[in-house]
Amino acid sequence: MKITIRKRTEEDINQFITWTYDGIYSFYDNNIQQEKIEGFKQSINSERAFSVFDDKENLIGNCEFFDISDDGVEILAVGVQMKPSMTGQGYGSIFFKAVIEHGRELLKFNHLELCVVDFNKRAIRTYEKEGFKKKGEFQNVIRGNTYNFIIMDKDWK
Repeated sequence: MKITIRKRTEEDINQFITWTYDGIYSFYDNNIQQEKIEGFKQSINSERAFSVFDDKENLIGNCEFFDISDDGVEILAVGVQMKPSMTGQGYGSIFFKAVIEHGRELLKFNHLELCVVDFNKRAIRTYEKEGFKKKGEFQNVIRGNTYNFIIMDKDWK
């Protein structure tokens, strides 16, 4: 599968916010997270927020690069999301690799971090396959439930 990544549009966002996932992955449902919906809408003019398409020009995901602060040090992080019908189908590596390559070409980074909820073993395996290592962990309360997150990072030389 060939992946194309381009700046998001309002039409893309209108699709993102309808995405819902099965089972434990419903944690990622976009339609129940007002802060996520607002974040998508605000990202329309961002130079670091993208939509991901397959070779038939079907919208299959989104990604965003953003700065976080770790004890006063600015770090670049990435967030990725695949369309629910694409998850668990073996496309994770090609999808994630395309996102990282696009980001490196555009932003020229040598270090990148991400966070993933600890029960998302499929995503963790994909990130590890692409060379990301566990850096730490933290807990966060989301919609009244406490979740454990893993921080992963990778350096390029």
